[in-house]
Amino acid sequence: MSTHFPGVHSVQFYKRDGELIECVSAMLAASISFGDAALVVATPEHRQMFARELQSLGIEVSRLAEEGSYIALDASQVSLSVMRNGLPDRDLFDANFGGVLTEARRHARNRNRGLTIYGECVALLWQDGKKEAALTLERFWHDVFREDRSLHLHCAYPTSVFVNEMEKRQVQALHSQILQHDCLSPGSAA
Repeated sequence: MSTHFPGVHSVQFYKRDGELIECVSAMLAASISFGDAALVVATPEHRQMFARELQSLGIEVSRLAEEGSYIALDASQVSLSVMRNGLPDRDLFDANFGGVLTEARRHARNRNRGLTIYGECVALLWQDGKKEAALTLERFWHDVFREDRSLHLHCAYPTSVFVNEMEKRQVQALHSQILQHDCLSPGSAA
């Protein structure tokens, strides 16, 4: 949650969608209650599940979306918009996604213009066997995180996409916090 915990780039490894939806929705709800804007970049199924869970938590997703403080985008489309020759391109990332970040932040209700982002682009790339592309995109996000200390970027990967612990550690190394299966128990990056 960017306003309350500045400069967080967290990652979550999950086995079931239910634990992901519950954890991320709680995180988004808390951030929204602090006045942060929220940006969700996920599959269509997950976007629908997040919206339902947020509604059950008392968050008026449709109203926030109309106001521009809740933006939900398709992870596959966002990934395509930043790729060139099979790898993420920093110029495309900045041009195609930088404006989205600025616009989302403009609608935050707190004085810090906090922004909480949940993203699945990297997990989808990893799942498709594009591991180097996923790591490159993680590095781009890490650069954004270093430049902008008032945001919380949360990534999530299903545990099934990793062949071994070494792969998982590569991803962990690019994050400041690692959320265990119980999303309320953060670990520290390796």
